[in-house]
Amino acid sequence: MNKQQKNYALAKSMLEVLEAKEAEIEQIYIKEHGIVNEGGSTPEVIFMIDDEATFDKANAEVSKLVEASGLWAKILKARDDLKTAEDELIKYGLSIAPKHEREALTKATKTNYTTRRKIIDLVFKLDAKTVRV
Repeated sequence: MNKQQKNYALAKSMLEVLEAKEAEIEQIYIKEHGIVNEGGSTPEVIFMIDDEATFDKANAEVSKLVEASGLWAKILKARDDLKTAEDELIKYGLSIAPKHEREALTKATKTNYTTRRKIIDLVFKLDAKTVRV
C-alpha cells in the first residue's frame, strides 16, 4: 500500500470504530428503556424505532449522550479526515491515469459520487509498488 491508500484505510477504519461506538450507545439506550416495536421486535438502532414519539424522544436523548461524551465531535473530525484522505487518494488515482481520461474523470470526481467510488475501488486494486509516481 502507498501512503494515500494507507491514510484512506486508516481514516475509514477510525470512522467505522466511532460509528460503532455510537450504535452501541443507541443499543444500550434501547435496552435500558425497554423499547420494542409493535410487532415485538427490538430495534437495533434508533432509526429503526417504529413509533414516532418514541423515536423523537430516544433520538434527542441519545444525541445529548453522544454529544456530551465528546463522541460526536470525534465523529465529525473523523468524517473530515476521511474526506481529506479520499480526496488525496482520488488525486493519486487521477495522477496515474492517462491524460485524456484524467481530464474527463477530474471533472466527474467533483460532482459524481459513483465516479469517486469507482476510482477509490480501482486504486485499492492497484499494486502501488508497480507504479512510479
